[in-house]
Amino acid sequence: MRLPFIGPPQDKVVAIANDLIVRFGREAHDEALHLAEVAARMRANKNRHLYFLAAREIEKILADARTRSNGAPESEAA
Repeated sequence: MRLPFIGPPQDKVVAIANDLIVRFGREAHDEALHLAEVAARMRANKNRHLYFLAAREIEKILADARTRSNGAPESEAA
């Protein structure tokens, strides 16, 4: 009997997301989706799921960074 797939640990997803951001910058989300497509073609479902989760994490990280940069207090901007 096969056990259902349990997602990768959150720390692994965050580590991959951070690595992709360091390597590809703003293009990290697109790269994660590309890697998910490649994994799907190779029928590597675990890696595909991992890269989709990493793409979501990248979205969150970049959105947080945008909010922090847009919400900076006036005293720091001067």
